Amino acid sequence: MGLDEPAFDMIDDGSGKHAGHLTVNYELVDCDPPPPPPPPPAGPGETDVIAYWSDYGPLKNNWSYSAAHVACNDYDGNKPLEWRQRYGWTGYCGNVFGSQLKDICGKCLKVTNTRTKDEKIVRIVDSCGGGGLVLDLNTAFTPLDSDGKGNAAGHLTVDYQVVDCYDDVDSPLRLYGQ
Repeated sequence: MGLDEPAFDMIDDGSGKHAGHLTVNYELVDCDPPPPPPPPPAGPGETDVIAYWSDYGPLKNNWSYSAAHVACNDYDGNKPLEWRQRYGWTGYCGNVFGSQLKDICGKCLKVTNTRTKDEKIVRIVDSCGGGGLVLDLNTAFTPLDSDGKGNAAGHLTVDYQVVDCYDDVDSPLRLYGQ
């Protein structure tokens, strides 16, 4: 192997220059660094969760929690319209938060269809029984079901992670005009 003089000098203990060569052990290595590890999840979540659909009707009810008869009405029903329509809606019956409405209402989940990898951020507006999620048909389930197989089966298998909604549920919404 040929080395230029600066590289030769870096590994020579003095005897190589005198002999006109070096005896070295070497190992071939990959010069491309390994890819970075995937980022950590945004928050706790669950995998392979069954997600059913319900027609909460936010589009026909002008995003009214009261008209949709959702459990989070007492906590978030008076939030501004822009806040209520920012994300698709879901009922939550998972294992991350527990079942207390005050702990789940208004939180956001990034839901991923395990088959198609379609993703959607949804807001928890309701509770449910039996585990899993109950996604609003129009604002969450259908956008995640791009191949129609979930509709045919009556449910999707999804993963979800808790994510930041980028609006503080406990503070007034700040709106900025242009």
